[in-house]
Amino acid sequence: MSFKDEQVLSFEATKDTTSLEYLTYEVKPNVRLLKMAIIYGANASGKSNLLLAIQRMWELLFHPKSNKDEKIFFQPFALTQGEPTKFTIIFYINEIKYEYNVSYNNDHILSEELKYAPNGINSLFYSRKFVGEDKIPTIYFGGKLNLSAKSKNTLIDNTLNNHTLLSTFTKISVDAEPFKIVYEWIKDSVHEVSFKNRLLEITKKIANDSERKNFIISSLCKADFNITQIDLAEIPNNMPNDLRIKIQSDMSLSETVKEQLLKQTKEDALFMHHTKEGDFSLRSIAESAGTLSYLALLDQLYEMINQNHIYLYDEIERNIHYDLLIHYLSLFMMNSQASQLIFTTHDQLLLDEDFIRRDMVWFTAKSKETGGTELYSAADFGLHKNLSLYKAYKVGKLGAKPELGSIFIDK
Repeated sequence: MSFKDEQVLSFEATKDTTSLEYLTYEVKPNVRLLKMAIIYGANASGKSNLLLAIQRMWELLFHPKSNKDEKIFFQPFALTQGEPTKFTIIFYINEIKYEYNVSYNNDHILSEELKYAPNGINSLFYSRKFVGEDKIPTIYFGGKLNLSAKSKNTLIDNTLNNHTLLSTFTKISVDAEPFKIVYEWIKDSVHEVSFKNRLLEITKKIANDSERKNFIISSLCKADFNITQIDLAEIPNNMPNDLRIKIQSDMSLSETVKEQLLKQTKEDALFMHHTKEGDFSLRSIAESAGTLSYLALLDQLYEMINQNHIYLYDEIERNIHYDLLIHYLSLFMMNSQASQLIFTTHDQLLLDEDFIRRDMVWFTAKSKETGGTELYSAADFGLHKNLSLYKAYKVGKLGAKPELGSIFIDK
C-alpha cells in the first residue's frame, strides 16, 4: 500500500519508567513489551495502512486459500509493482520467542521461515521456498519439532504455492503439536481491524454470558449512559413493498438469502434506560453513535481483561468524548495483563496525559522524495523528560502533521 521501504514498529519497552507497571508486561525475564501503541499522523499518511499491513500479515500466516488458483491479497507500493511484499514479525507464546519472515506476490509465497527459541536459542521451526508453478515448494522442518515422517509429508503435500505452511495446518488433519500451539494462539488472540457493525453479535453474547453482561452494563453505568439492561428483541421488518419486489426478483440472490431478508420480523437490540422519573426502552436506531461505539469497545475490553488479546483500532476516539476515551484506556491499563492495543488517533490532547510513555507514541509521515510512508517513534527524538510531548507535536517539532496553505482564497 503506502509502504515502500522497510519500516519497523517495536513494542520493546525502553528504560522509561513511566507507567511501567500498567503499560508494560514482562513476557519473559528481562524482556518487557508495551501493552499499547498510539499512531499519529496527517490524513493519508499511512496510519490505517499500518493497521491493515499488520492484519494482512497475520491473515497470510493463518488463513489458507480454497484452491491453487486463488490470488493472494497483494497491493504493493504504486512505484514498486514488480517487487514482492515482505513481512517480519517477532512474537511470544508462553515465554517462547518466535520470528516469522515471509515474501510473496499476487500468485505465490516466494519464501517463508519461522524460527523459535524453546530453550532460549533460536532454532528452525520450518522454512519454505517457491521452486516453480505447479511444483511442490521446498520445505524443511526443524529437528526440535519432533514431527513424524508422515506428518511432514502430509504438510508438504498439502501446501500450495499460494498459501503459507502454517495455514495448511488449518485445513488438514495432522499430528503436529508445535503447529497447533501457534495456530491456536493466533486464532484466539489476534483480531482484525473492525469496520462492521457488531451490535447484534454483542447482544447475543451478552444474552448467553452473565459475567460479560454484568461487566458491560456496569461499565456503561460508570460511564454515565444510564443503561441498565440490553436485550435481544424481535421487531417488525417494515420493509417498503417496492424493495421487497426487487429482492424477490433479484436472480443473484439465493432463496435462503431472500428468505432471510424478507422475514416479517428481524432481531434488534433493545436498551433499557433508568431515570429518576422512570425507566424506558430504546431500539438501537434511537441510540447515539457514541453509545454503540463504546458498547463495542467494552465488549473487546472484556476480552482483553479476561484473556490476552491483540486488538487494532482505527481512530479509536471516533464518536467518543475525550474523558470517556481516557476512562477506557485507564480501564485497559489497570485491569489487563498482557493484552495489546494498537490504535490510530487524531486526538492530540492524549499526548499531554501523565501516563503516556514516549516509546508507545508513533508517527507516520509521507516521504517527499518517494511518497512512501515513514514510521518513527517519539522516543527517537531524545526529548528532555520535562518537555511536553503535546506541545512539541503541536508546534511541529515531531513532524507527522499536515502542511497547510494560506487561509486566503486566490481569485
